Amino acid sequence: MPRILITGANGFVGKHAVREFREHGYEVFEGLGPSGTPGHDHQVPFNLLHYEIIRFLVDQLKPDTCLHLAGQAHIPFCREDPVTANDLNVTGTVRLLEAFRRHRPQARIVIVTSAEVYGQAPSGDLVTEKHPLTPTTLYGITKQAADEASLAFADQLDLQVMTARPWNHIGPGQHPRFVAAAFARQFAEFVRGAPAKMKTGNLDSQRDFTDVRDIVRGYRLLVERGEPGEAYNLSSSTLLPIRALLEGFSTCSGITPETEIDPALFRPTDASPLLSTEKIRETCGWTPQIPLEQSLRDILDEQLQ
Repeated sequence: MPRILITGANGFVGKHAVREFREHGYEVFEGLGPSGTPGHDHQVPFNLLHYEIIRFLVDQLKPDTCLHLAGQAHIPFCREDPVTANDLNVTGTVRLLEAFRRHRPQARIVIVTSAEVYGQAPSGDLVTEKHPLTPTTLYGITKQAADEASLAFADQLDLQVMTARPWNHIGPGQHPRFVAAAFARQFAEFVRGAPAKMKTGNLDSQRDFTDVRDIVRGYRLLVERGEPGEAYNLSSSTLLPIRALLEGFSTCSGITPETEIDPALFRPTDASPLLSTEKIRETCGWTPQIPLEQSLRDILDEQLQ
């Protein structure tokens, strides 16, 4: 049975990843961040700021593979505290890779960064993994540095490392500071009888939304079939206005709320770069399978429980 260490296992994506790998025959060791408390012997405290702890875990657990999800993913936090964000996302990733280089150099490792590394590509361009990395946010800059450092470990130090560059993913368990979960929480209140009125930001901005369960399936396929030293995009390759989420929840709930633009939430209309996923499709056979309608219904059902 292959043994995998999943960092950030108590996070939104991590919980889905743990389930995905267990269901496919892996012995999963869950690296828990500061908010997690180990509940069994396959859960371990994991801190990106402490190299000796990381080294000890890699040496003792002897994982065959690693999915690295831990880090700071909240864009406003990275803007407010770039020093800590850099230490977690960049130096923390290097600490992890160095621990594997010293103790498990043959392990296959997938480092999850972000499609934010591409910045604002021209509208209509299909962005491949060869596109220049020109991030426009501090979060994106930390992910670019982590991505390039990871591929350097593969190229220069012979580690079996790949990077994954996903776009926005949604699904059950997501924090309500993210738009789909925030909408779902409000619609759940409408279903329970609250007045169907809500304040929103700019509903015309376009984003690429993929179900988190499809994303973690992609990570598993990369662990199994990906080429070391390569980067891979993961997305639905479809841009939708944020309005589509609101309309989808309206369909799921049977409620059409009255909406009001909140200037505090409003941002200028923009669009995410449209990613090509041809590379991961050809290498691993991955394509998204869960339609947006199912994702939204599952998110809303969770809020109604």
